[in-house]
Amino acid sequence: MADETEETKAEERLEQAETEEHAEQEEPEASEESDGNRRPADGPASLESQNEPRADAEQGDGPEDGDEADAKQGTEPVTEPATEPVSPQQRIIDTAQRAAQAGTASVTEGVSAVRELSAARRAHATAFKELETLERDTKRLAEQLEHRRDVESNYERIVEVQTAEIEDAGRALERARVRRANLESQLEGKNNELKRLKEANSQKMAPSRKLMEQAKDALAKAERAQAEARRALKNAQAQADEATASRDSKLQAAKRAADTASAKLARQQDQLTEMRRGPSAGAKGLSQASSSVAAALAQLENARENVARVNQETGQAVQIAQTHLYTQRKSLEEAETDLAQARAREEELRGAYDAKRSEADEQESAVSSKTSELKESLEQARDDEAGARGRGQAAQAALEEARDIHAHPELTDELSERCQESRARTEEQRRLVERLATEERIVRERTQRTRKVFYALVAAAVVIVLLAVLLAFG
Repeated sequence: MADETEETKAEERLEQAETEEHAEQEEPEASEESDGNRRPADGPASLESQNEPRADAEQGDGPEDGDEADAKQGTEPVTEPATEPVSPQQRIIDTAQRAAQAGTASVTEGVSAVRELSAARRAHATAFKELETLERDTKRLAEQLEHRRDVESNYERIVEVQTAEIEDAGRALERARVRRANLESQLEGKNNELKRLKEANSQKMAPSRKLMEQAKDALAKAERAQAEARRALKNAQAQADEATASRDSKLQAAKRAADTASAKLARQQDQLTEMRRGPSAGAKGLSQASSSVAAALAQLENARENVARVNQETGQAVQIAQTHLYTQRKSLEEAETDLAQARAREEELRGAYDAKRSEADEQESAVSSKTSELKESLEQARDDEAGARGRGQAAQAALEEARDIHAHPELTDELSERCQESRARTEEQRRLVERLATEERIVRERTQRTRKVFYALVAAAVVIVLLAVLLAFG
């Protein structure tokens, strides 16, 4: 397997080199033809004749260069060349050159051997592909001939069977058509019935739907009223609490002022009593003390009147707030009662509507189910009709083919001759393939040693180049 892989790769490289060489040779010929210079028929010979002077000239350059070197050596003193160390790369290159010079003949023979084997292999493969094509054509012609002969030998039976099949398919087609038309009529009737039922149910349920929607709107309105009553009660409770707190704070302040005035009056009275007891108190001092007592008494009277007034005013405010709070509580109770009634009414009407809707859905579902069954039956009837039509067409085609084969026996004879000719060509091509296979085997065995040597040389050259590259860049 390794040898065959190497052979295939080498052949591919050689074919590519031949293609490039052929293209390079065609380019000069094309350019020379475009210039109007036509070559003679013996092109290769003329090329060799044209190349000979060029080779001689190239060979002549050597001695001339040597004479010039001798002349230069005669005029200049001769010096011994310095011995320089040889690098590993140079040694590898020298070794490769010596190996190339020694293996030139082997390479030439190897290339020729690979080309010969490649040509034999291509010829074998091309002949084998042609053999496959001929075998397919022969098989196809044989099948056609066998079919025509089979039809010819059973012609009467085929006519009888296919005629009966056409008649039976026609009867089946007519039954399928009648059934399809009947099912289409039933389906149309059911569709109309379903449409009328939906319209009747919609009209019958319209009052219940309207009542349910009204109850739903009333329920939403009652929910909004109950929410507003809750907010109003909350505000009223806050106002009542605020009025009570204001009354308590104002009443306490007024009472503290009255207590202060009462304490002041008691002090002034005690001072006046002490002054009256003392012998040194004058009339003027007693008069001033009496005035102070009178002023303190008046202040006490005003403070007590203020307590009564504050108690009355704040009590009225608290009473008003409490009355408003009571009113809002009653409003919330009424709103909650209305909400409960509205919710019960909505649930009652919605239940009645759902019951009617469920009953209507059951009726419509029954009709719709029947419609679906009719659709499936109709599809089956259409399939039966198409099948019967196909049977009739197939039988008619088979009958026409049998009549055509029976009416043209010369075509069968012509097909038989073509089949024999194709078999003969196939056998001839098979012998050619066998011969080419033998030749390929002989070439392979004969050139095996030469090709192995060639592959070994190629592999060695590749290894040497890789080593040179590694040493150069290593």
